[in-house]
Amino acid sequence: MQAPKTQAQIKRLSPDRVRAEYADLADQFGKIMNNEAVYCAGCGTYRSPDAFYESGELKAGLFPICADCLADMATDYDKKRGIRIDNRDKLLRVFHMIDIPFSDEAFKSFRENAVGGASVAKAMISQVHAWAKANKKTWADSVFEGASAMSDPSEGVVRADIRKVFGRGFSEDDYLFLQDQYDDWKARTQVGTKSQETYVQQICSELLGIDKDRKAGRDVSQRLKTLDVLMCSANLQPKQNVGNAATDSLTFGQLIEKWEMEKPISEPSEEFKDVDGIGRYIRVWFTGWLTKALGLKANVFTAEYEKEISKYEVKRREYDGDDETSSIYSEIFGNGDGG
Repeated sequence: MQAPKTQAQIKRLSPDRVRAEYADLADQFGKIMNNEAVYCAGCGTYRSPDAFYESGELKAGLFPICADCLADMATDYDKKRGIRIDNRDKLLRVFHMIDIPFSDEAFKSFRENAVGGASVAKAMISQVHAWAKANKKTWADSVFEGASAMSDPSEGVVRADIRKVFGRGFSEDDYLFLQDQYDDWKARTQVGTKSQETYVQQICSELLGIDKDRKAGRDVSQRLKTLDVLMCSANLQPKQNVGNAATDSLTFGQLIEKWEMEKPISEPSEEFKDVDGIGRYIRVWFTGWLTKALGLKANVFTAEYEKEISKYEVKRREYDGDDETSSIYSEIFGNGDGG
């Protein structure tokens, strides 16, 4: 897609140029809507569908990263010579990502037949992808030297976020230890605030120190005390976390059931039942009135409604006998003799 123009750039455009720019933008938009231009999550540009590998696992039918970006992800860049250099581990991750089988034998063959030491990543990905599609092969069919399978190419790789969390100065093995501990602590405990994350980082660093000291035969008692203080401050000690973990693992519905079973709400005393009369108000003026209005069979709600409404009814007075009626008429209008 085109980058948006500034106000100054727009002002410099002639009407014909504005129409041309608009037509070009409409054309690009039409291609996107018709899947003639696909967005690459790697380079952030729209490219022809031919630039992407097919993927039956995705709704769009295409892998979201173009072939050029995948080739870059599978290689190292030599700045001095300005060329791409093959990196087997990176190539493995790309193969795993797009779910095609990797073969060390094929990798060696591509390298041996490469011209002028050029990278073979793109050619190998393209050809293996086509072969895997035709033969219905996946990453699970990979064959490695000395093994028939590989669980996950990301294992043994330090993530960038771990280096950022713990900073510099650690070896690769140290980072892997910290990464494993950090992920485990965050997955199995409730860490929701920045302060708790800081404590978890310190706990992981202390565990690394304890592990190193034990392997070196050094005393770890002081480190264990420090670890205990950190866990206590983060509310992550076993005695603190048992109750929390048991409760945190329950759904809201299970929590309500737990509370009802352990500490059920008792029936309130008579003096505290509907103190403000809101319950009776709803029964009479909503439920009772609605039941009456709908002509439903008489029930406890209609009875309570009728009893309450009777307080506000105006009933016509009835009289017995003509004499009483005449007497009242005379009192009001007179008896006709001027009296």
